[in-house]
Amino acid sequence: MKKMNQVIYLLVFAAMMVFISGCEDKQWGEDFDIEWPVSTINSISADDVMIDDVVTVSGSNLDKVHKVYLSGRECVVVEGSATESQIQFVVGRRATTGFLSLTNLYDREYSYEDATIKVSYPDVVVTGWPNKIVSGEAFTIEGDNVDLITSVSINEQVVSISNPSETGKITVPTAGLVLVPGETATIVIEGLGEIADNQRSGIPIEEPTDVFEPAAPIILWDFESGEPVMQDVENAPQQAGLNLGGLTKARGNHYYSVINNGETSGWKTYFYIRYGQSVDLSEFHEPNITFLVNTNGKRGYINPFMTQGGSEKDNHLTNANANEGLKYGDDYAVQTDGWEWRSYPIEKLFVDFNATGVFDDVAMRFITGNVANGDPEDFEIHVDQIMITDGPVNPVAKVFDFEDAEPTWEENVAGASYGLNVADIDLGAGEGYYTVKVDNVPGSWNWMGAIGNYNSIDLSSMSDPHISFIANTNGNKGMIQVETYQNDTKWGGSIDNVNYYIETSGWEPVSLRLSDILGNWGGDASEFDPSVAIDYVKFGFTTGNVESGTYEISIDDVYITDGPMW
Repeated sequence: MKKMNQVIYLLVFAAMMVFISGCEDKQWGEDFDIEWPVSTINSISADDVMIDDVVTVSGSNLDKVHKVYLSGRECVVVEGSATESQIQFVVGRRATTGFLSLTNLYDREYSYEDATIKVSYPDVVVTGWPNKIVSGEAFTIEGDNVDLITSVSINEQVVSISNPSETGKITVPTAGLVLVPGETATIVIEGLGEIADNQRSGIPIEEPTDVFEPAAPIILWDFESGEPVMQDVENAPQQAGLNLGGLTKARGNHYYSVINNGETSGWKTYFYIRYGQSVDLSEFHEPNITFLVNTNGKRGYINPFMTQGGSEKDNHLTNANANEGLKYGDDYAVQTDGWEWRSYPIEKLFVDFNATGVFDDVAMRFITGNVANGDPEDFEIHVDQIMITDGPVNPVAKVFDFEDAEPTWEENVAGASYGLNVADIDLGAGEGYYTVKVDNVPGSWNWMGAIGNYNSIDLSSMSDPHISFIANTNGNKGMIQVETYQNDTKWGGSIDNVNYYIETSGWEPVSLRLSDILGNWGGDASEFDPSVAIDYVKFGFTTGNVESGTYEISIDDVYITDGPMW
């Protein structure tokens, strides 16, 4: 009887093992009962194509196609073109001759090898070679179809060019190349199209300096189009959203707030906001992560994450990671009584990455950090204008912010209306801005009047002094001239030396190097000295080249800055 029971147990165990093995999880694409459909190709409309051509593919299950590849390079599917039997795609500008393949929504692949698709390219015509190369800095090559350039050789050192964002311009980084200042460079280019003129010689190589023409900033979040994409929100605090805390706005109509009162504990991650796009910093000289921050007298914390080459890293806001001369005192926590700028150099934050390369993504983490690292403490932080700037934002001396009082109007030609917050526009920075408007312009180059700050401003601590502000012409045209006094000489210049007016539909930053715009308006000095004090700053409201119609300009947040302010 005992032996019979053992046999029964063995039979039951064997049956269970068969059942269990039959219920094991299968990997995607293994032998499921469902037969996942394959998208197949019967024919293509052309096998000899030019880049940017549209090709029609005929076959079956093509409405399930997820991606189209030509020689392994993804091509763009024409929106709305997919049916069960047909789909269209655009031949990519970097596509090469080869076979067509498809991937569908079920990760089933199909390769069409009945025909090789031959790809042709237009000629590459270079119209803009660099007139100099600054050692270690990027330069540009401009022309027709220059995005088809695949490599650039500089004194026989090859730089690969991949996937430019513009057809008419490529950026060539020189970081890591041996380029000796005082010598000359020879550039040779290669590409997919015919290049009749592919070489330039005798290009001077120059030493890099502290003064450079900055690349335009990349705005990551300005919060004007809504709340950012949040990630990992399981530990989200009591409040997170737009315009909390009742603060004066920094720029535009929205800022972003994170508040947690009395429940903060050390080093707890609240959540992340993620940009979700790549950023190309190859044209930048000194990329910084820059933002406006206000903790409303309390403390809060935020720190950056960046991804490059598939690797994500983070770092923290500390004096060790700050720019020289811009030590904010942040120590894994930030504390301010109002809005302040922060700029941290990417080169210091992410030493293992190429600071002027391409980053796959950028994120910011709201975390308690050293806020209440031990005892409960209110956590509060508000941020705005999170961006990547070429160099730090460093407002050194305030000229006007229009928050405390209206400046004295120094009238020259009657007819202008002026004052605080008198235009039908959104606020600029804070609660006050200044507007000058003329409904019927009496003609060009009428100096209507001026406002001035008659305090001396010392420039000696700055390496690159600018006059920086934000301006809004409300869809009309406006013009300003800047006047100052130094070394017994009056200096002046225009904020636009091309059109002699500016025209905006909203608030836009204006940042001008003083030594570039100021000329001698009376006195014996030969040139403006950006390393010593100026006696005053005056803004003259002139019609410039606005000859008729409405003259209007509003200004706010006027500073002397070391480098541009965005």
